[in-house]
Amino acid sequence: MKLRLFSLLALAVPSVTLLPPREALACGGCFAPTTETTVVNAHRMVLSLSPVQSVLWDQIQYAGDPSEFAWVLPVKPGATIEVGSDAWFETLDAATSVRITPPNSMCASSGGGCGTLGSSDSAAGNGAFGGEQVTVLHRGTVGPYDTVTLATDTPGALNKWLEANGFGVDASTQPVIDAYVEERFDFIALRLQPGKDVKEMKPVRVVMPGASPTLPLRMVAAGTGANVAITLFTISEARLAPEGFAAAAVPHDLLAWDFASQDSNYGELREKALAAADGGRAFLTPYAQQGSLFSPVSSSAAPFGVQYTTSGSTTPVDTIAAAFAQQGLANGEAQDSACAVRFAEIAMEDRVVANPCPAGVRPDDPSCGEVAAGQIDARELACGELDDLAVAMVGLHPKDVWLTRLEANLPRAALDTDLELIPAKQERVDNWMRARVSVHAEVLCGAALPLVDGDRASRTRGQGTLVGMTLGALALAAAIARRGARRFASRPA
Repeated sequence: MKLRLFSLLALAVPSVTLLPPREALACGGCFAPTTETTVVNAHRMVLSLSPVQSVLWDQIQYAGDPSEFAWVLPVKPGATIEVGSDAWFETLDAATSVRITPPNSMCASSGGGCGTLGSSDSAAGNGAFGGEQVTVLHRGTVGPYDTVTLATDTPGALNKWLEANGFGVDASTQPVIDAYVEERFDFIALRLQPGKDVKEMKPVRVVMPGASPTLPLRMVAAGTGANVAITLFTISEARLAPEGFAAAAVPHDLLAWDFASQDSNYGELREKALAAADGGRAFLTPYAQQGSLFSPVSSSAAPFGVQYTTSGSTTPVDTIAAAFAQQGLANGEAQDSACAVRFAEIAMEDRVVANPCPAGVRPDDPSCGEVAAGQIDARELACGELDDLAVAMVGLHPKDVWLTRLEANLPRAALDTDLELIPAKQERVDNWMRARVSVHAEVLCGAALPLVDGDRASRTRGQGTLVGMTLGALALAAAIARRGARRFASRPA
């Protein structure tokens, strides 16, 4: 069985459509029973960073046929664990994935446009807890999981605890765990409750006090193969970048669009760029926008604004926050999307978002107080149980927030150190790109000659190119959109 992490997406410019994901798991380091042969091959994470708190969401993609899972996350003391929503990852992934649009084109015989506005995506019981020399700080249940928060200052003790509870600890992982112990980390261990099915597993998030711009890549190495794909979304008041890793870049001049297959070569160029930069020890930044969570954004491919449409809805929305509410409704994770109105109202707010509830306490608990004057109550940003956005915004000023997407395909050797995030150059990165090279352009024009630079004819065969031509006909775009609509109409909402 293979659970795919990344949602499949379909869109007609300038709209992004969100489809239901395959099942995914949350994981720091994965410790399957010794009888399992599951291999983790991708991680998808969200890190929200403010002076008040740090919140880490984590999901994995794996290959294998597991009967059960356990995973362990190293956390700072005082951390709490909560269940997250599928809609959170689905929306961020869909809204920030790279979109390639074809070159402009024109056919010589008719003088009319033959271009296309199609686009392509980039791209994923008894004795349950126990042991000696390990202090149990907290036991609980989060969604379908049994959880326990552990602390130890004895090297090797946590490894023995894991093995005693049936979780395989590879010899190469033991020094990593001991290093976290020496650095005074606590650990949160999770396991699916008895009687639960793998398909019932939900994302989890870890809330930690204070700013901690570090991701535990050393623990991520547990359970991985030769390479692990990383997709990291950062939410903070600055665009962030990894320290100590090369910055990969896709060569835009080589972007090609095949009019026959309606696809681009972006994926191939991306893989080569990541592999070539410092031996694969590199990150790519395909998206970085300030204010894009709550405000509409434009693009070179969508100058009048990008629209987002979720599965199960035909009504487009113009912000990522509104799409999140709509996707939660489509998933059955929210009862209504009326909260989207409030999202629009705070887009330009310079007040800070505050949580008046103690750590780990539900927003309707009597122990919750009131926010101070001049603050925004985080509970106003929750859509009922759908509260990932509300949690992510605590300690941040809405108008100043950057959403950044980082991608890597790291060799196992690159997981020898934790990932430190630092402020990057505060420049916007658009995820919409127009291809510079055309392949099989004869599909557009038939017997007519496709024009190059709008004034001279050139017939392309197989690998022919058309660069810098005038914007083409919308008829073909409409046909492609209708074909896409038919293709996804058969999918369950």
